[in-house]
Amino acid sequence: MSALASAKPYSQVFDGQKHYRTLLQCMARPGTIGQLDDALLEVPPSLNRATALLALALFSADSSFYLAQGEGAAMDFIRQETAARPVSAGQAEFLLFLDARHLDELRQARQGSLPYPDLGATAVVQVEAISPAPLPDCLRLTLTGPGIEVETAVFVLGAPELLFSALRERNAEFPMGVDAFLTCDSLSAGPCAMALPRTTRVQWERV
Repeated sequence: MSALASAKPYSQVFDGQKHYRTLLQCMARPGTIGQLDDALLEVPPSLNRATALLALALFSADSSFYLAQGEGAAMDFIRQETAARPVSAGQAEFLLFLDARHLDELRQARQGSLPYPDLGATAVVQVEAISPAPLPDCLRLTLTGPGIEVETAVFVLGAPELLFSALRERNAEFPMGVDAFLTCDSLSAGPCAMALPRTTRVQWERV
């Protein structure tokens, strides 16, 4: 039986709060693959379930977002379910990239300022898979920095090297920068997310 087949209806109170804590833990411990318990939820095809659940946990009527490669159904879902407002890439608090091969707008993401680095944006990028073990034709990410004892490795499928070079470029003037989440729907584990805070140093190689 799949995880979705046994899922319960989504609860903004219980599921939303649980997923929020999971995402905070992912941000505090970079490289941690956080599992977002699946729920009965009608999600547009272009959104993976992890991205949808992340938006439900983090977005609110006070949030702004930019949806790259998004069609009407995905835009409507986010607006109706979270009350967040769509804006341009350079103004958005969250930038959602539904196709990791097209990341032009990432270079427009706001970085905050020296007095207010917390105003930097968060990018959410959909990938095919995130795993603690190697995958065919994947990237091995070696992560170091705060929240990591020495270093940790994680394997990502469906993410171009351009993503990590663009994040490195946007995060070159710490404490200003862009935080990121990678999201995927795993057949075995269900919806998953991994955080790459601006404080995390990322080295990558194809394996």
